[in-house]
Amino acid sequence: MNNAVSRILLKHDERLVATRSLPARPAVFVEPPAKLHPELQKWMQQQGYSKLYSHQAEMFEKAYAGKSVVITTGTASGKSLSFYLPVVQRILENPSRRVLFIYPTKALTKDQFRNIREFVAFFGENRIQAGIYDGDTSPNERSRIREQANIILTNPDMLNASFLPNHNKYGFPHLFANLDTIVIDELHAYRGAFGSHVSNVFRRLLRICDYHGNRPRFLCSSATIANPLELAENICHTPFDLVERDGSPAPAKHIHFFQPEYLEKAKRKKAVTEELRGILPELILSGVRSITFCQSRRETEIVTKETRDVLASDPMEYGIDMSDKISAYRGGYSPAERAKIEQDLVDGALLGVVSTNALELGIDIGSLDAVVMGGFPGTRASFWQQLGRAGRNGSEAHAIVMLKEKPLDHYVGNHPDWLLNTDSENAIIDRDNLYIQLSHIRAASAELPLTIDDIASFPDLGEIIPLLQKEGELVEQNNSYQWSGDLSPAHEISLRNLTGDTIKVVDTEKHETITVVDLIQAKKEFYPGAIYLHDSVQYKSLQLDLESKTALVKEVNSNYYTEPHKPGNIAILMEHENAKEHRINRFFGDVRVSVNVTGFKMVEFSTHQNLGYTELSEILKTQMETEACWIEIPDIVVRTFVATGKAPALEPNTPDGKIPRYDYSEGLVHCLKAAASMLVMATDSDLGGDIFSFVDVESKRTKYAVVLYDGYPGGLGFSEKVYDFIGQIIQNAGTLVKECSCKRGCPVCVGDARIDKSLILWALRNFYKELPSPLSGVVGEQVNRPKESALPKLKWNEVKTNWEELLQRFEKEDRFGSKFLKEVLRVEQTAELLALYLPSGILKIANNDTVIKGLKAELGHLLETPEVFTLSLRAGDETDHRKELKIRRMMGGKDGEEKT
Repeated sequence: MNNAVSRILLKHDERLVATRSLPARPAVFVEPPAKLHPELQKWMQQQGYSKLYSHQAEMFEKAYAGKSVVITTGTASGKSLSFYLPVVQRILENPSRRVLFIYPTKALTKDQFRNIREFVAFFGENRIQAGIYDGDTSPNERSRIREQANIILTNPDMLNASFLPNHNKYGFPHLFANLDTIVIDELHAYRGAFGSHVSNVFRRLLRICDYHGNRPRFLCSSATIANPLELAENICHTPFDLVERDGSPAPAKHIHFFQPEYLEKAKRKKAVTEELRGILPELILSGVRSITFCQSRRETEIVTKETRDVLASDPMEYGIDMSDKISAYRGGYSPAERAKIEQDLVDGALLGVVSTNALELGIDIGSLDAVVMGGFPGTRASFWQQLGRAGRNGSEAHAIVMLKEKPLDHYVGNHPDWLLNTDSENAIIDRDNLYIQLSHIRAASAELPLTIDDIASFPDLGEIIPLLQKEGELVEQNNSYQWSGDLSPAHEISLRNLTGDTIKVVDTEKHETITVVDLIQAKKEFYPGAIYLHDSVQYKSLQLDLESKTALVKEVNSNYYTEPHKPGNIAILMEHENAKEHRINRFFGDVRVSVNVTGFKMVEFSTHQNLGYTELSEILKTQMETEACWIEIPDIVVRTFVATGKAPALEPNTPDGKIPRYDYSEGLVHCLKAAASMLVMATDSDLGGDIFSFVDVESKRTKYAVVLYDGYPGGLGFSEKVYDFIGQIIQNAGTLVKECSCKRGCPVCVGDARIDKSLILWALRNFYKELPSPLSGVVGEQVNRPKESALPKLKWNEVKTNWEELLQRFEKEDRFGSKFLKEVLRVEQTAELLALYLPSGILKIANNDTVIKGLKAELGHLLETPEVFTLSLRAGDETDHRKELKIRRMMGGKDGEEKT
């Protein structure tokens, strides 16, 4: 098959910008450990294992010593056997022990169950019983597993919603009292929001185990990441040992970097989906077994449909229709659909599969010859995982990396050695995210009453309990806090979706549910008129009913798909930090991100041309409170962008209401977001970017900022890293734009070919030094000198008695804070302190360094102030804490809906 792949690639030789080959690696074998149970040695002999890979033996030794261990060897390296052996050994020594195997997906659970059944068959059900316990398991099978199974395969969602809320009934007490080991496969999948949720699930699980007098250990496996120990300890809350020396063999692999064709007439490059439509039929018709990874559900369905269309309409030399030899695979399919696709791949009934990252994990889908990546997957860890899907039978493998019109893809194409020779990135989670902690503390209170000792599990417990009490959700009894409701709030937690609210998608003709999606996704994919694809079948959304939580669709045969138009806005809730270096004025704090789906465009299949735009009769609104870093854009840059006539985001009213289809300010956002994503290793969904305006408290002028925000409620630490490294990010953005191969500007470096990249480069340099505008008529920075009062200054010690006079002078001279200071309830003063007491509602937006700095400056023009003095803004009860504010906002809008 290697000859077939090479022959196909030869036809597209002009599209290949680079090829790199990885040499084969020999195995390192060792003798089985002497401590290995004799019956396990017999099992190994029956399975044809005379020796172990070195890493398998190393993990057995560490696990046998009672340590928690994480192993990070490559794909197809036998990691599963590394934890099967110590787990089965423990059960053979004491069959009453229980082991939980945790997998991130149902598909991977079912795949691994096939391996575990080999142990059941060999040792007999009187010694080892196993079972899958998930949402697809029947009630009778669940009962058998709880009572008899000593190996239980499940997922974090089931732990959250079933195991933990029911730990004191249905046979679960025996499980938690005897839980010996927890195995977590594909640990690297638990990053971002999902990983942060799972970390809190394990906080709750360890709390339950402690209640039942037990403390399990952990065995984890992960793809190669930079921080496996840190991730394992953050997820599992226990010390770990690391096994990382890979003793398994690896076949030679050839990686081809594929640049889509430039279409001269259309003045654009082909979309990756268009190129895949040309490559995949050739792979199928040549008998090459392949997997293609796409970066969204929509792309997965588009590529599958168009490939099937080509195979059905042009059988070529085979003379037969082979359109049934390729299938899509993604989340949203039924368990039966997924199982059939997996089995057809193993059996060879399918030659190709087009998948989201759902098949990136270690599911056994047979021996594949090639991997096709529809765009760089965003992280080096994911790249190596996808690459490892081919060559699992020991033969040479090929990977084709299709380069999208994205900055990181462009960089990878120009610097392939950066990808192959640089260490994988960190997997980031924030286990102390307030939004997530709040959800799990509520769930934990229903499982066991909370006490002060639970501060060891939940660091923000002291902030959250009083607020839950005020809401009537917790009741205090004998120094403990008990959940007051009948149902466990664990069922409200969505570990994978942005919100706990879900929408059922119903086929109106067949009267059946096609899939279930979260509320935010539903607003982006099931607005009226949207085309939704499910296994290449097209459905048109007829109605999105948010009250009944149902999307009604019908099957159609359309020549186009749809993309939503999603304008939004940013509101600053609270500033936590700010700093200025060179001309970089940076801020970090909490923001509210609002997204409004106002309409959609129709894009033709095959040509991917825009066929038109339709406005929605009702705007679909979503809100999210998160963390963000924002950087003030220098004034001369704003004025220069406005002078181009192509910066509507920087103009309050665009002339004649005509908004250009491209925006220089968005070009600045584009390159800064790209550089930030590379540095903090964020995917598109991790980090968002936008422009917003604010009023500077000192100059009273409207200013503009680039904002980069975390794509998850409460934040996960990405924008905080952006704040820390913004200087380096601005420099890297300049490098990305400058080194781009385009002459003037393109979608890769500045987001649009109509944006002159030289102007963006000039703007980036202005963050370090003011440079003259390249446009005539645009003057430099304007220095706003503070106004001096014409009246004599008031005495410092007379402020309290002359407060009304001071307010009148503020108003008469139109100074910053003149209206705000009228809200002051009372004034207290010492030799070096001026304390202003305000209603707590006003204090929420006023008590920050920027406001205080502005007020102190204005007071200095009207008062004879001490050389050093403190201005303190206070609430009556003085309990206005930052975390309390965030928690209150979260509790006021859990569903992500905009409140009216």
